[in-house]
This record gives sequence, structure tokens and C-alpha cells, in this order.
Amino acid sequence: MIPVEARPGLADIEVFRAASDVRHHITETIAGERHAISPVSGGFIVLRPRGFKEDMTSALGPLGWGRPVAFVDDSWGLARFSAAATDSELHVPQSSPSTVSFVVPERFRTRRIAAMEPRLQRRCPPSKSRHQTVYAVGTGPSAATDPQRVVRALGSVDDVIMSDWTYENTFKDVLPGTGVTPHVLPYQFDDFEANIQQVDRTLRNLASDGVDRVGLLIEGNPDTYDVLDGLSVAGRDVQVTPGIPIGLLAAAQNAELFHDDPLSHSFAYISGLHDRHGLPSEQFLGELTCYLSAGISCVLVEMYKGDIELALRAMALSSGKHVAVLMNDYFSPAESTVMVHDPRAAETARVVSAARGGLSTMLITGEEPR
Repeated sequence: MIPVEARPGLADIEVFRAASDVRHHITETIAGERHAISPVSGGFIVLRPRGFKEDMTSALGPLGWGRPVAFVDDSWGLARFSAAATDSELHVPQSSPSTVSFVVPERFRTRRIAAMEPRLQRRCPPSKSRHQTVYAVGTGPSAATDPQRVVRALGSVDDVIMSDWTYENTFKDVLPGTGVTPHVLPYQFDDFEANIQQVDRTLRNLASDGVDRVGLLIEGNPDTYDVLDGLSVAGRDVQVTPGIPIGLLAAAQNAELFHDDPLSHSFAYISGLHDRHGLPSEQFLGELTCYLSAGISCVLVEMYKGDIELALRAMALSSGKHVAVLMNDYFSPAESTVMVHDPRAAETARVVSAARGGLSTMLITGEEPR
């Protein structure tokens, strides 16, 4: 496997740093709270345009499905054209020079509101304690984490919330002896709502104890399919330090299995657990088939209970030949990899489903394996 430091260009921090810069320009009032919505929060596409002829479908297709598209090194102006053609918003980071711009369709906003509102309506009443600042910091795995960067992002906090997975696989290696008090919460792979609720509850308990500055370590990127996706901001200021989603890092680790890097030109990063995000199975299948047929590699996360059967069906329906790589519990002692060449084989779905670990990601690509 290639080392984390040599991961492909599109799978690096730049896209997520740019997303954190523009998130406050994409806001909605949800359940009475004003929320910033990151363009990489609910499934997205990253594209490095080669030209209008080559990538028109790759740009317009995802926007039609309601997915934001991050354009990297867009010397062709395809982002501006796509925004105008689909009546979408164009967002360019302003705080620092960036090679990334985002085109965000209106349907994305609608979908985010629909996903977040039920969670926020179930929140506890706002605490009457003083205002709390939450430093949500993307970390891990330990091989990809700069300890000094994490320490700087956490500032002078004394209390840090994290999952048991982050504690075991990142915190103990990256931040030993820092003097902070870890608040370790059991991560529930099959009940994401419970993960959000227990973080919210822990923050409220700390606020009641007079703790007004709290760190929140997130394995990956805090804004991407994680606890900020429905965490109440009542009485809180949430400051985000981006990271790279762990599923994307896992996919990048397998680039050497192919003649050409499957993430160098474009990729879609979406959840395979479409029911949790209110996405009909027909759209999930349609999106995957559309992206794969357009030459976009797909990274499917939350595959612990994700729809293996539909993912394999999309492989079979899309034009061209595709290969799938199932990555289980990467960056932990239980790491394992399964490669699928024939999605139509009778035993494929059963074998792949049985091989799934707690933290499972699937890469599907049309690139030729070595």
C-alpha cells in the first residue's frame, strides 16, 4: 500500500479546508436555530476538469441529483458554467487563496434541512449555563495526524470529547501526556442518532459544570457524515478544524492496486446507508450508475449496514467494467480488504456482506487493476 503521506492530490486536505471556509455562507434556519451547512456534509463529488467535452456530464449529472460538486484546478471555468446552467450557487473561499470552488444546488439545501430538522427537534432544551465554545477538530488515523496541529486547534481546552474508536486508535498515540481530560463515548455503528445525542448530552453536562471551552475530536472531517450533522448550536459556538474523511483515506491507501489512481481525476463520496439519509433506493442506484458510467470513482461509506446489493447492481448496470474494493476497519489492528471483480456472481453479495467490519468503506472504480 502507498503511505498516507503520498495519497493522491484530490484526496488531500485542500477540498475540506475550502469547505470549512465557505460553510458559513451556506446557512439555514432549522428548528429555530441558524445552522451553517458544509458543502461536504451530505455526500459530494470532487472533480478536476479536463475540459468541457470530457467532463460536462461529470459536472452536471451530480448537480441534477442534488449533490454539491467541488471543482479543483478549474482553469476551464466549468464551475461557473455549471452553476449558471443548473441555477445553483457558486461558492469560492475568500479567506485564503484556494484552487477549489463549490457549486451547490438548491436541492442539497432542501435535503440537508429534511435530514437535520428531526434530530434538532428531539434535542434537549437549551442549557441556561453560560455560552460554550466547541472546537471540532478532524483527526486520525494516527499515521495521518500531526499532533501539533491538533494541539493548536484545541487551544487551551481541558476537556475533550471523542469516541472510543478515536481514543484507542488516535488519541493514545497522538496526544499522550497533554494533560487534557478525555471524555470517551461508545461509538455505535448501527445507531448514528445515538452518537449525536450522546455528544450533545455530554456537552450539556460539561456546560452545567461550568466548562465553556470543549474540544471534540472527530475521526476524519467533522463536517462529513458526522456528529455536527444535527448537533444543536443553541448556546454554542462551533469552530471547525477540517480533516480528511477516514473512508477517503482508506480508499486512497488502495491506489497502488490499480494502473491509474482512481481518485486522481474525480470521485463521489456518498453514504451507502441511503435509508438513514432519507434517500430512496431508486435514487441511490441511479446515482451510482450515473457516476460510474461517467467515469467517476465512487467511495461509499457507512457500509457496515450499507446497501451492498444495490452497490453491486450499479456496478453491473453501468457502462464499462468496474472493480470494487471493500475496506474494513482500516487503520486499526482488524484491517482487512476484499476485492470484487464480478458483481453478477451468485456468491458475491453474500461473501462481501459477511466480510464487513464495523468501519466499512467500498471503493468502486473503472480503473484497471494491476
